[in-house]
Amino acid sequence: MTIRPIAPDEAAEFLDLMCTVFDLEVERAKSVFYKEPLFDLERKWAVFSEGDMVSILTTVPLRFGWGRAFGIAGVATREDRRGLGFASKLLQHVCAHGESTGEGAAYLFAREPSLYRGSGFAIADTVIKGSLDRMEEDAIPAMLDGEAVEARYAAWAGKDPNRLRRDDQRWRYWRWSMRVCTEFGDGYLCSEGSVVREVVIDQPVAAPWQTPDAEWFGLESMTKLLSVPVTDAHFELYLMARNGPSNIGMFMTDQF
Repeated sequence: MTIRPIAPDEAAEFLDLMCTVFDLEVERAKSVFYKEPLFDLERKWAVFSEGDMVSILTTVPLRFGWGRAFGIAGVATREDRRGLGFASKLLQHVCAHGESTGEGAAYLFAREPSLYRGSGFAIADTVIKGSLDRMEEDAIPAMLDGEAVEARYAAWAGKDPNRLRRDDQRWRYWRWSMRVCTEFGDGYLCSEGSVVREVVIDQPVAAPWQTPDAEWFGLESMTKLLSVPVTDAHFELYLMARNGPSNIGMFMTDQF
């Protein structure tokens, strides 16, 4: 058994395994896989058993005020090789590698915590989704340009070491999706269609928050911190942590 980052000529096999496990259309996924701003073959790990790629995952660099960390995404194992501990060995290896290279803390999003507890992960937070109060159409605020958004986010993130920092690469990743940011209190509110994934404010702002039929998608801790007026909230995902603070400040615009 060998565990290592994939080689360039193994990227197609990696993508095919990921699409098979997560039931994705290969051609559509391919257009995203190679072009997303955080694409890095050195962060696409695989377990090889008897020459076959059997389990995979991707790591994503993260930086907080207290230091570097990484996120884990796309953990997948071939159906005929499940239950043999390959994913667990891969997780342990990748976490050990992270610690040796200065990325001591690891985070991931999961629906089944039991799959990751054996690898040292514990539930740190819960991702929720729910409805937001309505806003009158003629009360929609002005849009903000990219420079203003980056400046306001940097000021907000710099006030707490547990908040995620964004370098140029992460801002490229952030801008990769179609997002609209509008003036909101002393900060801004960020939407993808009718879903609000990010709101940067220092002081809670009175409802209503968004245009009709909007939803909030975010960490439960951030929902409470920002007094987001969400109703009918329901569970979406767990945020799990290994060797890092559980009370991190991040938005689902940075989901990995």
